Amino acid sequence: MTRLPPAQQALANTILSGAADLTLASIRDDGTPHASTVSFAADGLVLYVAIALDSHKAHDLRTHPRVALTVNAPYRTWNEIQGMSIDALAEMIHEPVEARRASSALLQKFPAFAQVVADTSALPWPGMLFVRITPLTISLLDYTQGFGHTETFDLR
Repeated sequence: MTRLPPAQQALANTILSGAADLTLASIRDDGTPHASTVSFAADGLVLYVAIALDSHKAHDLRTHPRVALTVNAPYRTWNEIQGMSIDALAEMIHEPVEARRASSALLQKFPAFAQVVADTSALPWPGMLFVRITPLTISLLDYTQGFGHTETFDLR
């Protein structure tokens, strides 16, 4: 994966660290897009989510791993908007080392997982799947530089 220039990587880090959720758009079997909100943790630009084993998202991602998503940092006025729009590849995590990385990142950001997941020491968590989302294209929105300011980067 190609890296973002330093200033844009810093903005991406600020957005990802300031946001708790992202909106993930997957593709249903009939081709209909489906958007849902999921909590995430970031390792650089790679994002980790935990989803229910039998969820619509899990089925969609098994069939169609290409996704789109948005992440927005909190803001009060439009001239403070900073966010990301990402086209990505979403893959189920099967390797134990990466499953531990995803679990650790999610538990660090969301300690409450330990209260709602039956056994967070089991990998994957019971009834859950870990998903790695790898960006292919990122559009960074930074309205602090002017209304509508966007920069797009192909990371392939």
